[in-house]
Amino acid sequence: MATATGVAIQWAVQALRLPSRPGGMRALRRNDMERAVATTATTATIAPRTATTATTATDRGGYRYARQSPHLARPVQRWLHHEASVWQESNCYMDLWIELLYGWGLDPRAALAFTVAQDYEGDHFTFFKYPPADLELLYGTVVQEMAVYDTLQAHLAEQVGRGHTVLVEVDSYYLPDTRATAYRQAHVKTTVAIDRIDPAAQRLSYYHSLGYHSAEDEDYRGLLRLTPALRDGNILFPYAECAKRVRAPLRDAAAADAAAALMRHHLGRRPALNPVTRWRADFDQHVAVILARGDAYFHHYGFNLPRQLGANFEMLHHCLAWFGEHGYHVPARVARAAISLASECKVLQFRLARAMARGRPDRCAGSLDTMECAYETVIAGLLSSFGAADPAQPAYA
Repeated sequence: MATATGVAIQWAVQALRLPSRPGGMRALRRNDMERAVATTATTATIAPRTATTATTATDRGGYRYARQSPHLARPVQRWLHHEASVWQESNCYMDLWIELLYGWGLDPRAALAFTVAQDYEGDHFTFFKYPPADLELLYGTVVQEMAVYDTLQAHLAEQVGRGHTVLVEVDSYYLPDTRATAYRQAHVKTTVAIDRIDPAAQRLSYYHSLGYHSAEDEDYRGLLRLTPALRDGNILFPYAECAKRVRAPLRDAAAADAAAALMRHHLGRRPALNPVTRWRADFDQHVAVILARGDAYFHHYGFNLPRQLGANFEMLHHCLAWFGEHGYHVPARVARAAISLASECKVLQFRLARAMARGRPDRCAGSLDTMECAYETVIAGLLSSFGAADPAQPAYA
């Protein structure tokens, strides 16, 4: 019990990502949490990678496709994935798209309106990710499932050679950027976006988590299932998607108007009932299960409930800032409520870790009160500012 307790406390403290006090001590009080959240408004500007891509239409054997060519991207201020974020990481699919869009010189905040539709699903909060239709509308990028029937290496060489980026499920056991967690330690499914491959040198480059990485030699062969054990075994093909940049992204007023139409569309898809209220009805039972099943289960619970809810509303907070920069006024109380919900999820997560350490349940009533109220403020404010569209109708004509 002592070992599991210690791990739980260490995990929660690390997850808070609060600024260090002099002497190395980390603060866990609510006022320090609020100060950490406030720093998200004063992050530094970091230039994107200089090499990104533009698309030009090309005909090849009657098939029209987009070939990517290098150019210098516009500087994009990196508000997401900053070290001062409440939730620096969200989920693997969302995080790689954020980095991929930054790599293309695009602002990922523009397409975050879908976050208003997140719901409580009973055993998790909606695993939020960019809808393909929103990516196509705002960024001119078509995302479609890829047929995988040959080796992954063959498919990657073909699609990347056409200028596309391939998103594919892989085993973190072979991902060098996961050294702190799964690399050569555990077999964990995740998604990466591959945009460079050299079969002769057995090297590839990919977006994952908070950055851009490379894998080669044995890691390359493991990721692409080229080893005898992975190549010849009865193993299912992985799920893969192809991201094709078929037209220029929307800019300025056109982007803002399209994003506002998407906000109205997704507000029409919002949950009928406050999802925090619905979570609260099950919360005591969830806490009992966490205490009974221990640290390993707590990790999974923390990722799929407080983190997904909190990270989702921090993304919404950034989306509202983007709208403000593009001429759409949203009351400040709405943005404050969104970031309050995000930070209170982190407080609740720590309280659950402390409950495990003490072996006593915590109903987290104060945190849930704050989150319920914040959710109502966010949705009411957005409905007043944007209105809601019939979700059965096209989002943007």
